[in-house]
Amino acid sequence: MKNASASTIFFFPDSTDAIISGYIKDSLSGETIIGATIRVRSLKRGAISNRSGYFALHLPSETDLSLEVSSLGYKSLKKNIRLSPGQQMTENFILISESIQGSEITVETDKEKDEREAPQVSRVEINPSQVANLPKAGESDIFRILQLIPGVQTISEISAGLYVRGGSPDQNLILLDGSTLYNPSHFFGFFSTFNSDAIKDVELIKGGFPAEYGGRLSAVLNVTDKDGDLYKTNAKLTLGLISSRGTIETPLGDGALTLSARRTYIDVILNATGLTQSLNIPNYHFYDLNGKFTQTLGLSDKIAVSGYGGSDNLSFENGKSASSVGLNWGNQSANASWTHLFSNELFMKVNFNGSHYFSLLNFGLGTNSFNFNNQIYDYSMHGDLEYFLGNQHEIKTGFQLSQYHFRLLITQASNPPNSNIDLTPLYYAGYISDEYKPDERWAITAGLRIDGISSRTEIGVDPRIAIRYILNPDITLKASYGIYHQYLKLSSNPLFTASDIWLPVDSTQAASAANQYVLGISTSRFEGFTFDVETYYKTYTNLVELKPNILGGSKLSDVFFVGNGFSYGIEFFLQKRVGDWTGWLGYTLAYTRRKFPEIDQGNTFPPTYDRRNDLNLVVTYRVNDRWTLGSTFVYATGQAYSQTTALYNAGEPDYNGKLIPIDGTKNGLRLEPYNRLDVSATYSFCLFSEKRNAELNFDIYNVYNHRNVWFRRIDTATNPATSEDVRLLPILPTFGLQIKF
Repeated sequence: MKNASASTIFFFPDSTDAIISGYIKDSLSGETIIGATIRVRSLKRGAISNRSGYFALHLPSETDLSLEVSSLGYKSLKKNIRLSPGQQMTENFILISESIQGSEITVETDKEKDEREAPQVSRVEINPSQVANLPKAGESDIFRILQLIPGVQTISEISAGLYVRGGSPDQNLILLDGSTLYNPSHFFGFFSTFNSDAIKDVELIKGGFPAEYGGRLSAVLNVTDKDGDLYKTNAKLTLGLISSRGTIETPLGDGALTLSARRTYIDVILNATGLTQSLNIPNYHFYDLNGKFTQTLGLSDKIAVSGYGGSDNLSFENGKSASSVGLNWGNQSANASWTHLFSNELFMKVNFNGSHYFSLLNFGLGTNSFNFNNQIYDYSMHGDLEYFLGNQHEIKTGFQLSQYHFRLLITQASNPPNSNIDLTPLYYAGYISDEYKPDERWAITAGLRIDGISSRTEIGVDPRIAIRYILNPDITLKASYGIYHQYLKLSSNPLFTASDIWLPVDSTQAASAANQYVLGISTSRFEGFTFDVETYYKTYTNLVELKPNILGGSKLSDVFFVGNGFSYGIEFFLQKRVGDWTGWLGYTLAYTRRKFPEIDQGNTFPPTYDRRNDLNLVVTYRVNDRWTLGSTFVYATGQAYSQTTALYNAGEPDYNGKLIPIDGTKNGLRLEPYNRLDVSATYSFCLFSEKRNAELNFDIYNVYNHRNVWFRRIDTATNPATSEDVRLLPILPTFGLQIKF
């Protein structure tokens, strides 16, 4: 190790060092690879490619060095290099995927070691191809896989919401190519909006996320769409019982174009057969459209333009009662990004993006009508700089500006609006962080984020720190602490996500805030396996709970109660990612509590999504080069609910003698434990081709037909009133066909 010097004190790299930088790419498509590792083992120096696939590594000059490049699912690449003093070498490395090598090739597992030793805590990265053979419940959905990760829970099997470490779904920052999505769900929450065929990479940070992310309390989900194939045109078509989807990628100029589409078609079948009218059922469908265009401009610049549009549409008319229902909700987003290299050490990315969430409901009964119109427009600009200052410092800094437009209009017949909200606040933020590595064992990432919103005067000051220490080659310790602020609040019904209402903080209620503490240990005592244990503790202030029977209001205090809360737990995660047998076993022991002065006499209570125990087993077995089997098993403590203890006769004339339920202790009881087993089988074969270009997928959802309880309600139509369990899906076999051209 070198002695301390002026260059070390002022964080400048040694002038005799040289720099090698570039992009890591896939050999088949030319796609950049996120999170690939570049290392020189003899020096214990290395770097990891960022979300654009770029890396920069400082190395001593005039020395013969062996450089290794690796990523999970790819064959490691080795290259001997020798650099001159001060040389800035640019080179792109091409990795060959596992599938090209054939079944006899064993892929290097160094990637698992690199992920274990990365400074970021609570980070999970998923490549859609790694989970392609798991049960799909009729439609491949990345959210279903994320719900099987320790620390991530769901309220029911028909909910795509992610409840991360005691936080609600609105506390998650969900990004698609840099654009924020506000309600990424289809089919009333059963599916997410993410088309797996269009996705390149999924990164979930369950806690302790760095200063570059803000505006949320619990987690970050960063989804990156495919850039497209730079070398040849190819297409994929997937036919299923519920929906079908297609994707095409083609080179274009010095870049590529990718287009993907997905749509359900049960409405088409029912309308064509006349069953919609004869059975008197609603007309429903959803669709997704994804597109991305990339272009490389010289050696230092790259641009990308991407877009997403998705919508759920339901309509129903009952001629006998002269009633009608129309429901339409969805998301639209667009993003334009520019990456520029000022030098090998200085990387910049600028994003301009827009996002639109809408929820439109109209209900008619004779001459009476009810209309609900909720929309969010988000126009944002992000600027980020990464400065690879030697091998000890990686400095990141940037800013965000977001102009929001919130629109909520609720009307009944020709009456004045129950609610008419039109707000246009400006959110602003700046951050700086430094990942400091004093030696090969220690990594300390310290950052500061400052943000605020124009609808309220106070400023959020959010310090963040994460520490990693490599105890020995098999054991890594990690810890983090951070303060987080959230300036948007959500009114939501977890059983019906299409009614989400987002509102910014105002003069009557402050921003929500959280303090997060995380401590973890990661080990790989057995070859091919990793075992992680993390414990967390979070405190919350200024949380909100929707007031009952609210149809209007002009400020937050009209809509929400304000309270505090906390959550803590411990997570165990055993993983095997290489070999014929792959998968994981995860277990979470968690506690979540909330306290509101106006609710349940101010007593502490668990939210509905609190689950004490959560066990997930995920297994994939490659039987041979044609057959692959998959299975998932879930067990969880039953969700909390409030027991109805009495019925109140509302009397005449307003309620016509209707019985009104009166609940006891807030969420004082539990439903029965939740459990479910799903299995799948995938068969690969040749279809009008000499190579295997097609797959048949067979899935059985809920194999042993256990009808889990969705919620418990009181039926006041019976005398006496009775308690009834509304149960979820029975056994559901499905199949699908996937063809590549």
